[in-house]
Amino acid sequence: MSKDLVSPEAMEAFLERHPDWVAQGDSHGLTLRRRFVFSSYPRGLGFVVAAAEHAEVVNHHPDLTLGYRWVVAVLMTHVSLGITQRDLDLAEALDRLYLEHL
Repeated sequence: MSKDLVSPEAMEAFLERHPDWVAQGDSHGLTLRRRFVFSSYPRGLGFVVAAAEHAEVVNHHPDLTLGYRWVVAVLMTHVSLGITQRDLDLAEALDRLYLEHL
């Protein structure tokens, strides 16, 4: 899959369809970030495990931070220093997994 950065228009369209995701920039490039909230710590942990298993299948790995009843996911394609289609696809997969772990 391409490691080309998505266009600003594609990013804007994605963010309109997925308002829980936020694009953030720093000196290392643009990232996508979302905070997922859970009813219990084990549900959050189950989500992290499911996300990790999916990441292995697609060979694209998010940065995940597990807290008490929440998980923060940060996505970017490091070799591209920004957001690629792989990140948008992974964000959508994480959204689906989240619904399974509420």
